[in-house]
Amino acid sequence: MKKSPLVRMSFSIEEELFNALEGLLASHGYENRSEFIRDMIRKQLTRKQCAALGEVIGTVSVLCNLAQSGVENRLNSLLDNAPVDILGSSRFAVEPNCSTTMVTARGTGPEIRELANSIRKLRGVIQAEFVITSTSK
Repeated sequence: MKKSPLVRMSFSIEEELFNALEGLLASHGYENRSEFIRDMIRKQLTRKQCAALGEVIGTVSVLCNLAQSGVENRLNSLLDNAPVDILGSSRFAVEPNCSTTMVTARGTGPEIRELANSIRKLRGVIQAEFVITSTSK
């Protein structure tokens, strides 16, 4: 298989981000920055392709500040009324005022992405990360 020609590109980032990138390269075993960037682009393209296929499985990992009154109730209400099929969720206490919840859902890519965005907007949610994958179909 013939390799396609390489295209050179350059970009600028803050020094702090650059240092963090160097740490990622080392901790994940990438030999160089180009290999890392190619891998990140491939991952984004795969996500886009999965989303275009119709039904997908998505997971949303949520970190909540429990000191923010009612955050778990708001999250539960959102999941109970979600326009997608919630396959399950697991919640764990990580610290006295902090919990993590993993939600797995089945639906279209845009539907699950919208669920993740709605979760991110909840008062008391510190972070919500969304991962999409195809179904076995």
